[in-house]
Amino acid sequence: MSLNSTVEFWSHPHMPYVETRRACQSRVCYKSHSHPTFSIGAVDVGESHFSSFFASEQIIQAGSLVVIPAHIEHSCNPLANQAWSYQMLHLDAAWLTELIGELSQDFVIEPHLISTSIPQIKPHIVDDPIQYQAFTQLNAILFDSTISILEKEQTLIEVLTNVLLPKFNWDMIDISKYYQQFSTQLLECFAGDIENLSLKELSENMQMSRYALIRLFKHYFGLTPHAYQLNRKVNQARKLLKNDGDIAQLAHELEFCDQSHFHRVFKQHTGVTPKQYYKNL
Repeated sequence: MSLNSTVEFWSHPHMPYVETRRACQSRVCYKSHSHPTFSIGAVDVGESHFSSFFASEQIIQAGSLVVIPAHIEHSCNPLANQAWSYQMLHLDAAWLTELIGELSQDFVIEPHLISTSIPQIKPHIVDDPIQYQAFTQLNAILFDSTISILEKEQTLIEVLTNVLLPKFNWDMIDISKYYQQFSTQLLECFAGDIENLSLKELSENMQMSRYALIRLFKHYFGLTPHAYQLNRKVNQARKLLKNDGDIAQLAHELEFCDQSHFHRVFKQHTGVTPKQYYKNL
């Protein structure tokens, strides 16, 4: 990050289902990654290149929202030699599922599809000034230390249910019939600790060749098995860093090669170092 760039986070133990960030004049680039959360981003200044295995690449500009369902592989990066400013809101998928379940039964998507561990819903771009304004006002309220947690929670629910969720596109990902036959196996495999299994061990667990396993992961997650494993470790680290800032111990627990490897991978996926993330939260 340049000297003029800033990044800040907000979360609160009384609202553990939401985390949000604001980045100003950032030149940080991200590797392809995914979150277990339902994420909504907003471009405030500049342009960004949005890419995902599950959607067409496109340039997004100031005033655009990016809607990224849980476990969707994606990257959003500034154009070459440019900086951009953006916001990103992460919502716990189980919490959002419950919220949608409280709404009308005529809602356009089954709530449980929000929180499955296998991607179900395509990402999309929203170019709507009303939704962008509502989102930025919501984020400003979350960051405002003078506003009570009760008011923040009420505002979050009102903006989501009245303005944002009803206008989002809920297009389903097309999963080929060939790959559908492996979905149960995949879920059973994920029930255990897969972060440190070798490709050979993963393929034996799934009872398929290593090549077939790589294709299966790419089809379902947009990531290779190794990239998916690193991504899961980073998401675990984000969760653990909210309570413990012992970076060396965390790197050891998550079985990174060393602390510098953990530092490098975490920043590639989140745009900040583990220490910056812990201090901001």
